[in-house]
Amino acid sequence: MLLVDWENLAGALIGRGKVADRRVVDDLWEYAYRQFGGQLQAHMAAAKFDPSIVKAMREHMIERNDVQSTKEQADIQLTVLAMDYLHQGCRRFILVTGDQDFLPLILRMHRDGSELMVVYGDPSRLGVELQRTLDDPQPGLGSGDIGAITELRQPRRDTGSRSLLGLLELQRLGIILGGPDRAGRISKLARWGVLENEDENTYWAFVDGMCEKIVRTDAAKKTATGWGPQNATRTYIDLGMDRYAEVRAIDYAIRVLAARPRGLPLAGLRSGPFSADDGSLLTRTIDALASVELVRRGADSAYAVTEPDLVAGYLEPLWRVYAAVSAESYRRQVRTLPYGQVESLLGRGGIGQGPDRRAAGRIAATVRYASAAGVIDAVAVNERRHAMATNSAFCRPFEHAYHEFYRAFADRLGAPIPEQEILGFMEERDRDKSEPVFGFDKRDRHRVIRILVQSHLAAQRDGFVTLTRSRWGEAGASLRR
Repeated sequence: MLLVDWENLAGALIGRGKVADRRVVDDLWEYAYRQFGGQLQAHMAAAKFDPSIVKAMREHMIERNDVQSTKEQADIQLTVLAMDYLHQGCRRFILVTGDQDFLPLILRMHRDGSELMVVYGDPSRLGVELQRTLDDPQPGLGSGDIGAITELRQPRRDTGSRSLLGLLELQRLGIILGGPDRAGRISKLARWGVLENEDENTYWAFVDGMCEKIVRTDAAKKTATGWGPQNATRTYIDLGMDRYAEVRAIDYAIRVLAARPRGLPLAGLRSGPFSADDGSLLTRTIDALASVELVRRGADSAYAVTEPDLVAGYLEPLWRVYAAVSAESYRRQVRTLPYGQVESLLGRGGIGQGPDRRAAGRIAATVRYASAAGVIDAVAVNERRHAMATNSAFCRPFEHAYHEFYRAFADRLGAPIPEQEILGFMEERDRDKSEPVFGFDKRDRHRVIRILVQSHLAAQRDGFVTLTRSRWGEAGASLRR
């Protein structure tokens, strides 16, 4: 019998800076098959499996055991399976885990006369008691490093995430990507290792490959009498699905780390978009954050943030601006709003969480970020400078989430709904989805609710959420009828 605690094994490998890909599963299977002379049954348990791992299990006829909640951990499932097979007369086992919680099972199986081999993913992560037990030579009980069974491979290094984050960080700082370099953007990118040098031609070649150019004919330009329209070229990140997935991973990682001032080891970040990752996406993300000087690795190998202003991440501020401007524009039935009103709109509900969510400096910086990222644009209307919400790829996922939420509860508008019911709906909607609408976990789902409340699209009180009727919501709902 081969029993694999995939959650523990994958986390251990990634913590060692190695990949946890399907070749590990293939090699484990081959090893167990040889050990047992072809008489083999196998189970793997985890909360989530990458599609390539699922394919490997299917090819080797490995039983998949999904952990559905924190109350149903892999150690419980695998322990029950082991005892069932033990009672059926099975006496030879390979248990793949480094989890201390399996120690009672290991001792019980050994006491009952089973032949047991424990394979662990990282010897440095073994608990003291488990290490002592495995180090004590006993007939019928053996142990070994997974590295003796499969070649431990390094993740593929890719600077794409670093390049993307470099541009995104410039925008968060309110630095536009086009026009003259008045804010030292080229030197910043060179310092972060995004550009090879500070040559301006190198920068523009890089921007041509990473960005899109959008021409506006009504861009606001200051005149002697007010603001007039002019032709202007905007330079924004060209954000396709793959790049958005990278941004989403960066955003998730920085928010998780910002919530843990003491930091987290690499394996501790295996949640959200990294939960079924073989380590490649996580390695790219951490490499990008470290290169752009937003996280640092401590002596204890834990990663911690260096920039406290990123507690809301990269997406929430943009979504908040987009929601505020869109909701108000729909309410007034206009295409644009006076630019000076954007900050006051945001000031009503604030941005993110914490006592400084309504701070003028934070709100002004967020508006600059949204403008630099292309979420809003400044246009001339009747000799005045107006803000217009754009069709930005950054905000389409949030708009989709709001419209789906609005449709789902359209018959209960204005009525208080238990927050747990709403969170449950969001979780169920995204269950087993590789591209979730509302997010990966409760942190993400609470973020959607928070933005709606701050944008006066919903109200929240005493554990209930009341969804407000809005023209923006009605417009989205009508698209699917």
